[in-house]
Amino acid sequence: MKKELAETLLTNIMGWSDAEKAEERALLESFASYKYDEYQQFAPGRRFLESLALWLRQFETKGERDIAYSFVTERLIFISNAEINSLVGLAFPTFVRPKLIADTAKSHSDFGSHQVKSIVKSKEYRARLRKTLFLGLSDGARTDQFRRAHPQDITHEQVFHAYDMSSPKAKGFTEKLQKDLSTISDAEVPEAQAKFEYVVLLDDFTASGTSYLREGKNGDWDGKIAKIIRELDSDELLGSLVAQSGVSILVVIYIAADQAIEHIEKRLGQLPFSKGSIEFKVVHRLNSGVKLAQPTDDGILSLAGQDRYFDPDADDEHSRVGGTSKRFGYAGCKLPVVLAHNTPNNSIFLLWAEDVHRVRGLFPRVSRHRKFE
Repeated sequence: MKKELAETLLTNIMGWSDAEKAEERALLESFASYKYDEYQQFAPGRRFLESLALWLRQFETKGERDIAYSFVTERLIFISNAEINSLVGLAFPTFVRPKLIADTAKSHSDFGSHQVKSIVKSKEYRARLRKTLFLGLSDGARTDQFRRAHPQDITHEQVFHAYDMSSPKAKGFTEKLQKDLSTISDAEVPEAQAKFEYVVLLDDFTASGTSYLREGKNGDWDGKIAKIIRELDSDELLGSLVAQSGVSILVVIYIAADQAIEHIEKRLGQLPFSKGSIEFKVVHRLNSGVKLAQPTDDGILSLAGQDRYFDPDADDEHSRVGGTSKRFGYAGCKLPVVLAHNTPNNSIFLLWAEDVHRVRGLFPRVSRHRKFE
């Protein structure tokens, strides 16, 4: 659909006068060109204005369309690729480097915590840095971007895009670590000592925290973090890469909502890890004011709560893990958030409804879980 046709359709749907059209057109074109057109899951040839017009058209009354339009212009939060990449670049200097510096200063009496320049040039710090393993918790971790943001600090051989690793890959990581540690220390390092002592787990977004860590039905732990801790606690594959004790695990999420932070922090201390400790860090926190709430957001919450603007097929076995219907977002998160590469299902259903649903989403989501008929 051409932009002019989309603008005409939008004007007719909203019933704007010429003056209103001129004012709103400037606003919407700014939204589109600055961020919204970069959404990666639009259908081929479609952009924000076309999607907005078609999305608004499904609402039955002008009052409902006005509510939906106000939600887009006043409450929608779109996180662009540039913004996410900025957070990716901040993760290492904000959390990882300070921890390595502090641990180096603590373990060597020659250094004071304020002697940062001397510490980062020391063999001790360089060895700690090299013994740091970076793993992605999903494809949203952007481990490639993370590594390229710090070419002077991080090598290709200490970053992996996932936490499932084959035996040949693990062996390659160990061999390269042994070689680099020998170079740093100017002495041959035995293979048994070539172990990672820091593991940094990276991911882009969490709103509920349940996919990372939750209590299982039998009293055990489930979720990504629980799975990787079990693997690290073993002596096979991933576990074979790390030391037997003194291992520091740092879970770093680029963007997290208050609900997720509270959920993870409450449970992380209960998660057993015999080889060391676990910390949780967030680069950018979505505070409680982001979540849609009454009475401020009564209008859009009322629309989201109507059966005619929800497809029951969206609720499946995955939504049951969150404990509520997805009409207000997975785990009842009620977010107005869109990520440039995909809309999280923690946002209200009206934002992310997929193309297979009978309701149209403004920024249609592509789900990781395909539903077979």
